[in-house]
Formats: sequence, structure tokens, C-alpha cells
Amino acid sequence: MTNLMMFLGGIALFLYGTTIMSDYLKKASGNKFKTIIEKVVDNPISAVLVGVLITAISGSSSAIIILIIGLVRAEIINSKQSVGLILGANIGTTISAFIISLPISDYAYLMLFIGVVLMFLKSRKSKNIGGVLVGISLLFVGLNIMNDGVKPIIEKGFAAKYFNETFIGIITSFSFGAIFTAIIQSSSASIAIVQKLYAMNTEVASITLKAAIPILIGANIGTTITGLIASIGGNSESKKAAYTHVLINLFGAVLFLGMLSPFSKFVLSFETKFLTQYSMATLAFAHLFIKIGTVLVLFFFIDYIVKLTEKMVKVEEVKEKFVFDDKIIEQAPAIALDLSRRAIKYLANLVYEYFILTKEYSFEYNENSSETSNEYEKEIDELNGNIHNYLIKIIRKGIDRNDINELSSLLDITKDLERIGDHLTNIIEFFNIRYEKGHSLTNEGKEDLKEIYVVLNEMMLEIIKSIDYDFTYIPKNIVELEELVDKLEQQAKDNYGRRLKEGLFDFYQTSNYTDIISDLERIGDHLFNINHAIIDPMFEKTEITGLKIKGVK
Repeated sequence: MTNLMMFLGGIALFLYGTTIMSDYLKKASGNKFKTIIEKVVDNPISAVLVGVLITAISGSSSAIIILIIGLVRAEIINSKQSVGLILGANIGTTISAFIISLPISDYAYLMLFIGVVLMFLKSRKSKNIGGVLVGISLLFVGLNIMNDGVKPIIEKGFAAKYFNETFIGIITSFSFGAIFTAIIQSSSASIAIVQKLYAMNTEVASITLKAAIPILIGANIGTTITGLIASIGGNSESKKAAYTHVLINLFGAVLFLGMLSPFSKFVLSFETKFLTQYSMATLAFAHLFIKIGTVLVLFFFIDYIVKLTEKMVKVEEVKEKFVFDDKIIEQAPAIALDLSRRAIKYLANLVYEYFILTKEYSFEYNENSSETSNEYEKEIDELNGNIHNYLIKIIRKGIDRNDINELSSLLDITKDLERIGDHLTNIIEFFNIRYEKGHSLTNEGKEDLKEIYVVLNEMMLEIIKSIDYDFTYIPKNIVELEELVDKLEQQAKDNYGRRLKEGLFDFYQTSNYTDIISDLERIGDHLFNINHAIIDPMFEKTEITGLKIKGVK
């Protein structure tokens, strides 16, 4: 029982170390995920290389597969690009096996001490380096504990009995790799175990190379469960990406199990020539050969893989406008921030459509406008809530310092857009009352409203243009236009008071006219607020260019 607890405890510590290492590698990389993924084009070679790089940065293929599924679901990348990324991620995942095979386990506790010290320093770079060192050291500490726990079991011939070169033994090895990996959702841990088992042959008869390789292959199948789980509840695109991962690893399993004997001899020959006998690096190279071999074959069939997944997954007729996927935040907050910007662009244009509807309804009754208004209001409120919650989650996850001010501004912009929607709803409701009572505007009253609408329309177009162009366009004359709206509001109220005194109409007939004008003036205030959010926190003043966007050359 003690040995079993040590084995399980070692696995837990190994997984925890892997998680810490991955988290701090991503923090140290900053926006590199965003920058690298943006370089993915239709060229499959680029996609494969990017998949290798982002997996190497992350240190976890499962995390990257989840990220890729989220990106496809959010339509940031397409299905074909995801195939290349997944192929690359399959190669990049082999890095963990090479890290495990490094001869540094004797220095694990020293690395842990240094890492903890660095994490207490003020420098962010030091904290990130320290976190990576702590993760790696815990990984090796866990591996050593796992080794001490399993060694007595191995000495009793357990591994040799069940993991052997017979047909049944190979099936057992493959099944163990697949099932164990599916349960713990970490192929790195499964491969680390088989690396340790193989290395134990220097002390006690453990497991042969031909019996160890099927465990590697099984682990590659078991790790696909992570992507399948991530795709549950997702759209058809995310399911295609998950099935792509399964198909790729399934093909690799069939290919290398089918040529297990010659492949084992090749790896053994490689070990004899370049490594020491029973080296942990032997299985790391075997894993790399399997991944590269699979990619080299499937690289020429990417289009067929895409077509096959399209047949496997029923296309959904209704697409989600925006997918606020928490998994993207977990793996790449900078990309999640990009997704938020896209949603805000849609929200801004939605509010403008609502503005046009309200302007038209202000001067001409349309029986469908009231119902359409309710739909706009509902969609704006729902989208505002989703964007707000998503941005808060990004803040909690932690983002690059350069993004903090922008994220705060995006929260303010979203709030002001939603408030504009509220004022438009008020105006629609005020005109509903007027049309129900048969209270029409005077010609002068109409002209006053039209003047305000013209100025607000110009303000909105400037703001939306800036948002649509990712704030690379600076809104013009917003301050002057907002002041003009204030003057027109006061002018309209004065004109209304004059007409009321002259007895041109009853107060009862026009009691909400000033409320309509006030709502329009408040829309101008919110547009002014958005302009301030764009200009002040997102931009920095320079003597030469006047205003320049941070991070934009």
C-alpha cells in the first residue's frame, strides 16, 4: 500500500510540476502566442511550424489542442489551418520527454530552492524564471518518488509479466498507455513512467524496448480524450478540430504498431550508436520519430483530413455570433483580448443600427419598429454582459502590463455602448406613447430633433470607424461635436418653451418632448466618454506625431 501511495503521490507531484512549468512558460512568453498564431497562413508548412513553436512554449500539447479547438470555434482560424497546427503540436509535445530524460534529477532540490528564491524577487522576469524552475524541479521530484514507489513492484516481475513482446503483452502495453493517459489526461506522465520503467533495466529486469513503444503509441491515443472533452457543447468547427486530433494520432498508431518490429530494431540501433543502453532519452527519440513519421505522411493529405472531418460532423445551420471560450483565456489571454475586441466591434455596429432605427421612428411611425427595438435591446444587453464578464475573467487570469490600460478602456467602451442602447430604448418608448395618443411633432420640433440627430450620427460614425479599425483611426472633432449637441439640446428646449407659452399646443400632448431631447444629449455624452477612453489610455502623446497608438508603428 505504501508503494502504491508513493507511486500515486509521485504522479500527482509530476502533474503539478508540469502545470506550474506550463503556466510560467506562458507568462514568460507574454504575447508570443498571439504573435505566433497570427503568422499562420494558408501555407500548411507555416501552420505545422507554428504548432511546434506554441507547444514548445506551452510545454503541454493538451493545453494547445484545447486552445486550437477554442480558436476554431471562435473562427479566429479555420479548419485547414487547425490541421497544420495539430500536426505541429504533435511534434512539439515530444519536448517534455526530452526534458525528463535530462541528467539533472540529482539537482532537483537545488533547482527547487533557486526557483522559490527567484519567485520572491520583485522582477516579473525573475518570478517567471523561478516558476519554470520550480515546475521542472517538482517534475523531477515527482518522477523520483514515483520511481521509488514502483521499483519494488517491478522487482517482483510485474512489468515483465504484463508488458512483454508477446501479442497479448503488446496489446496490454498499448491499452495501458491509452487508458492511463485518458484517465490522468497527460501523455507526458504516461511517457515519463515508461521512460523510468525502461531505464530500470540497468538495475532490474523491467520492460523491453519493443514492449515500451506500444505504451508510447497508446498514450498518443489516450491524450486525444482531452480535445474531445473540450469540444463537448461546442459548435461543429470545434468538433472537427477534436476529430482531426483523433484521426492523426489513430493513423500514427496503426502505422507504427503495424511496423513495430522493424521500428523497434531501428530505435535500438539508434540507441546503440548514439546513446547509452537503457537511456531514458531512447524513448524520447522513439516518441519524436513516431510523431515526425506521422506528420511526414499526413502532411500531404491535409485536404483529405479536412474533408473526412466534414463528413464525420454534421454542419450546424445556426452559428454562434461570438464564442466567449474560457479555455482561450486560460491558454492565451492576449488572444482572448482580441476576441473581445471583435465582439465590441459587433456591439458598436449593432448600436449604430439601433440608432438609425430610432432616428427613422422619431419622424415616421412603423408598426414593426417597436418589436425590432426589443430585439436590439435584448441582444445589446446580452452581448454587453458577455463581453464584460469575459474581460473580467481576462483580468483575473493576468495579462501583459501593456494591455492593462486597454482592457480597462474596453470595459468603459462596452458600458457606454450599452448605455446608448438604453437611451435609444427610452426614445422608442416615448414615441410609442406619442403615436398611441396621436401626438405629432410640430415642424419646428422636428427640425430641432433632426439637427441633433445629424450631429450624433457624425459622432457615431467617427467612433465606430475608430473601433472598426482597432483604434488605429483617431476620432475627429468629437469634443466640438459634443459641445454642439449640448447647445442644440438647450436651443431645442428653449424653442419648446417658447411654443408652449405661445399656446401652440397643450403641455399634456408634448410632455415627453424634453425627455426625448435629454436622452439624445446623454447619447452625445456617452460618445464623448468613448472618445476619451480611446484617446487617453490607449494612446500616448508624442511631440512629432501628436497622437500615436501604443504598440503601433
